[in-house]
Amino acid sequence: MAAKIKKIKGANRKTKEKNEFAKGNFFIRNKDLVKRIVFTLIVLILIRVGSLLTVPGIQLNPGFREGVDGQEFFQLLSTLGGGTIGQFSILSLGVSPYITASIIVQLLSTDVIPVLTRWSKSGERGRRKLDRLNKVLTIPFALMQSTATIFTLQSSGLITPKWGSSDFSWFYYILVPTVMLAGTFLMLWIADQITIKGIGNGVSIIIFAGIVSGMPGNFINTFKFWIKAGEDNVILFDGIMKFLIYIVAFVFVIFIVVLMNEADRKVPIQQTGSGLVDTKDHTPHLPLKLNNAGVIPVIFASAIISTPVTIAQIVGEDSGFYLFTQTYLSFGTWWGIGIYGVMTVLFTFLYAQVQINPEKIAENFKKSGTFIPGIKPGKETEKFLTGTINRLSFMGAFFLAGIAVLPYIISKLTDLPSSLAIGGTGLIILISVAIQTTQQLKGRLIQQSFIDKKQEKFSDESVQTSHIW
Repeated sequence: MAAKIKKIKGANRKTKEKNEFAKGNFFIRNKDLVKRIVFTLIVLILIRVGSLLTVPGIQLNPGFREGVDGQEFFQLLSTLGGGTIGQFSILSLGVSPYITASIIVQLLSTDVIPVLTRWSKSGERGRRKLDRLNKVLTIPFALMQSTATIFTLQSSGLITPKWGSSDFSWFYYILVPTVMLAGTFLMLWIADQITIKGIGNGVSIIIFAGIVSGMPGNFINTFKFWIKAGEDNVILFDGIMKFLIYIVAFVFVIFIVVLMNEADRKVPIQQTGSGLVDTKDHTPHLPLKLNNAGVIPVIFASAIISTPVTIAQIVGEDSGFYLFTQTYLSFGTWWGIGIYGVMTVLFTFLYAQVQINPEKIAENFKKSGTFIPGIKPGKETEKFLTGTINRLSFMGAFFLAGIAVLPYIISKLTDLPSSLAIGGTGLIILISVAIQTTQQLKGRLIQQSFIDKKQEKFSDESVQTSHIW
């Protein structure tokens, strides 16, 4: 009976919230959330405007955009940098150097460097120290990435200086990296503002916006690739069917990625001295995600493979190193696709163990009097968790590798450029950030609802008190 009353109250509350939303009361009662959404949108618009400002002193040659899209290094940089490399703007690097620094610091914080491990366990104060270290390490990474970008673009004939001779002098190797470094720190400052005053993690939102901004152009280019003007009816119909299949496949892949991203194994846990709970909804559990590593393994594998390919392009096509990278490391070959997939699987297993430490969880369970029903505390719990995480990582690793190599496999089978194909790092990041942001917004709504309930309760008590007096 009590459970039925609780369900009726919950249904009435949901109906009330829907009616408030329909009447516009939702936005009136959640002014802070509306301000955060508007602030985030304005900032993202300003970033898109800034992406149109080309690095000073540089002339973009014809075919610049096509040349950038055709190289693995720039595809990764475009994904992590917010999609601004296509205009070679002052914001071209985006937050990519900061992400590289963050991943390395996070890996070193896992009992590799004791000082960093101590900071990671020191709460908010330690987190601020790690964030400061990330921003310091961003400087050398940004300078290295910007210098590699200039070398690659110049050796490919995609850019020329506006001032002086056509050869890049020492002046340009100082000017351009400095401007791009300043653009990176401007993006980091904007990301901090979004985190503080906006709707979520600023770095993730910037990357999300960059990927989304490029999607309409990708759909248009895919449509043009298969449906060309002046073709006869049979070829035109064939192109339309291929494009429709592409759209359906794109939606299906998104569905699969969302499903796998949200999938988890709920390990039941029990507190010593507490009774067993019969209802499944109220049973305490330890959630272990199918993909604990997120998108980090894909980023690592892409960076490691694309770096020697980029260096080989700078060295020149006459070298044996260039021939080796084009044969075994290029994403345009089956060897390169296979190595990329294997590295993604290996990094997923490695990073899953970094993210979730079974030994530490088992130790914390033992200290707090928590146990897994049917499993002895201590070593048995650690062994059980290790086996469970490995099984989940096995499925998650192959799923992640499959989505990562999917665009390159499609490109090999259909001649569709890999930048237009379905899947890849960008899609995984897109869905992960969308889910994370949605959860944060729901959290803010729940928090606001809790505050409103307390205020209503306080006002009701005040009214009752006034009647008594």
